[in-house]
Amino acid sequence: MLLLSHARRKAKAAGAPIPVVWTSLADVTAHFRRSQVAMVAAAPGVGKSAFTLNLAIRSGCHGIYMSADSDEVTQAIRAAAILSGDRVEEIEDAYRSGKADKYEKALRDFTRVWFDFDAAPSLAQVEEEVLAYAYMYGTWPELLVLDNLANVFDESGGEGFTSLEATMSFLVDLARKTEAAVVVLHHVVGEAESGDQALKLKDIRGKITKLQTLVLGLAYTETFTPYGRALGVYVLKNRSGRASAAGDLSVELQADLERMLITDPDKPGGELPASVWETPREDERRIHEEM
Repeated sequence: MLLLSHARRKAKAAGAPIPVVWTSLADVTAHFRRSQVAMVAAAPGVGKSAFTLNLAIRSGCHGIYMSADSDEVTQAIRAAAILSGDRVEEIEDAYRSGKADKYEKALRDFTRVWFDFDAAPSLAQVEEEVLAYAYMYGTWPELLVLDNLANVFDESGGEGFTSLEATMSFLVDLARKTEAAVVVLHHVVGEAESGDQALKLKDIRGKITKLQTLVLGLAYTETFTPYGRALGVYVLKNRSGRASAAGDLSVELQADLERMLITDPDKPGGELPASVWETPREDERRIHEEM
């Protein structure tokens, strides 16, 4: 047991927001925070993986992205699009024609996030990845993304709500112990699966909403941008700020999925912050060169 004054000094990063990627969300007090679990939920094809990959790359955080729902080539091309601002189609053409040096260099230079592509990771594997990262770098990851919750294999044999609840409990404990910002992706149910209507907290598949400190829902709105319909981000739960379980609090972002860029409306170019290209830490450079 600790006095609160001692606990605060011990957990230096606990509760601290990671660098802001979307000022629109920050303006309504929605932040991804260290030592806490956030959920991003949406219907298939709406862009929750693209949203979270933008978060992982453009926040400048060091960490792990567990990509159970997307393969290596898909994620590499998406990341190259975000890093370069070029269209996915252009990048695919460049690889087919053997002229992808520009994108290979961008991917080599991006050493802040390590990816795991096991299609059905167990909780033990998730823990092993985090421990391996700490062993390699001597520090815990700042960000851990699990894409997505339904892909996690429950070794205990649990099903449905029981299995999802056990996974969420594990992630909450992991976030608390490592002070990582943990982001887990999840699905919605019912009419919300259309992907084009305002989301409510009750639309979250399995009603798994008790343990997260932040729950965001994504759906396309009727507003049109130069890139198509705007992406609505609904702040459904937020222990550290404003929220509406009824879906009454939302912001709109531009979703240029040809370039995999999800940006604030006033930043159509999706400028990458300088932190993304800062000189890698010495341990990152050394390990990267040894591979």
